[in-house]
Amino acid sequence: MAIKTSTFSGWRLSGKDAEAFLKQVENPERNPVAQNAIKRGKKSAQEYLKKGFAVISSKKKEKSE
Repeated sequence: MAIKTSTFSGWRLSGKDAEAFLKQVENPERNPVAQNAIKRGKKSAQEYLKKGFAVISSKKKEKSE
């Protein structure tokens, strides 16, 4: 494996990393964690646009029974 960079931010992959990168580009799979983050982000953005602020909680809300 080799990763080479240049002054102008160019990069080159070789070996297994290059093969894995090409496979990912040709057959992309959606990451479910990223998809959930996008949903939450859109919800917060809509709240911000509507109210002028968005409330973000650091804890996951637990369902009360």
